[in-house]
Amino acid sequence: MKRVIKLTDSAYASGLSNGHIIKVHPKYLFSLIGFGLGSLISLIIIAAEEFDGDVSFTMGHSKIHHLAIPVLFGILGVIIGYIYGKKLHTKEEAFQELFANQQTMSLILNHLPVLISYIDSDLRYLYTNKTYEKWMGLSMNDVYGKHVKDIVVKETYDELQQNIFRVWKGETVRFYSSHEINGSEKFLHVTLIPHLDENSSVKGFFSLVSDVTQLRKRENKIRKQKEKLEELNATKDKFFSIIAHDLKNPFNSLLGIAELLHDDFDTLDEKTKKEFAGHIYEGTQNTYKLLENLLAWSAAQSGKIEFHPSLVNINALIVENLKLLEQLARAKNIQLQSDLKKDYLINTDHDLVSTIIRNLLSNAIKFTPKDGHISIVISATKSIEYLEISVKDTGLGIAPEALRNLFNIGNSYSTSGTEGESGTGLGLILCKEFVEKCGGIIWAESEVGNGSVFHFTLPKSQQLDGNIFA
Repeated sequence: MKRVIKLTDSAYASGLSNGHIIKVHPKYLFSLIGFGLGSLISLIIIAAEEFDGDVSFTMGHSKIHHLAIPVLFGILGVIIGYIYGKKLHTKEEAFQELFANQQTMSLILNHLPVLISYIDSDLRYLYTNKTYEKWMGLSMNDVYGKHVKDIVVKETYDELQQNIFRVWKGETVRFYSSHEINGSEKFLHVTLIPHLDENSSVKGFFSLVSDVTQLRKRENKIRKQKEKLEELNATKDKFFSIIAHDLKNPFNSLLGIAELLHDDFDTLDEKTKKEFAGHIYEGTQNTYKLLENLLAWSAAQSGKIEFHPSLVNINALIVENLKLLEQLARAKNIQLQSDLKKDYLINTDHDLVSTIIRNLLSNAIKFTPKDGHISIVISATKSIEYLEISVKDTGLGIAPEALRNLFNIGNSYSTSGTEGESGTGLGLILCKEFVEKCGGIIWAESEVGNGSVFHFTLPKSQQLDGNIFA
């Protein structure tokens, strides 16, 4: 029969058979040892006294005294056993708690949606969590002891090299990174945490990588919604500003001139009457043009203007608008020229393109002084996909600050023409709306004192034959 004595914090357990263990609490074990030791000492004392002939076998004081010795040793054994057992229990609990914490920590790290790795001072992997392994498609055995540059792509390694010097200084480093993974762009937030030894020297670092793609997408969505709301708010403010100021003021002038004609018609000479009539004509024409743009812009903002493509002769459309604005240009002795060497037919919206050309030409006339020059040209080659139309003037030019805000509804550029013509900046904003509706882009080049050039493009779509595009 094999018996093993084991110190434990559990109560006494019996069951004596082959291979069974007798578990005894330390306080009981030390109590037995103390009692046995005390009994042995008592027996030795008694034997010695008997040998000297001084011991009485009566139930006297001496015999009771000797019997108390093992009891005292037993109590002392209990105390020692209790103290030792308490210490043993504390150590055992601490070990079990530590073991449980390691398991818990490992469980947490492996289930966090964060790529966690530990890299030593030689840039070699010593640890990766399960999330990292799944993301990289590699096991811990595949990366352990390997150099970082042998595991990650070159772009990631280069980013690490750019930031690692701060980690070696003991700094926690955070930065964003973007990579194309499995055909889609991923945005990552990287945190590098230095691991210091007892001498505060960096012996490695923890790398925490979080996938923040969805967060970045939500942020971009919110930003775009914010920009859209700001644009709508600016559109509303611009709309009411035009109604309250630019559309109202011309009527004040017209009403004043009409009142003079009504009250003093019989006393006015023919020259004055003709002059007043000219002012009324010019004022109503400008107001009508503004109202037309305002209604078109309002329709565009509400989504009521649709793109209706048809085969359009761009050359004929330019000539049509040049003739329409010829009288306005002649009043300032401005020459209108066009360099239209061949016909271009493209599949686009006739009315939208006509409005774009008319607004750009009207704008050029307004800001070009007397005896100026305005030209409109078309440039296109078969190697590009767009037709480019440019309106160039010899006008006042535009300052860089204003040039940047020409097509911005919230900061639109507005100033009077060379002859005091009123302007709202609405025409250019309308041009931008319509150019984009046709699938093109619009931009301007200008220098103060040297005139301006406005360019816009229209898609050629499919080539039919020769110089014809549709």
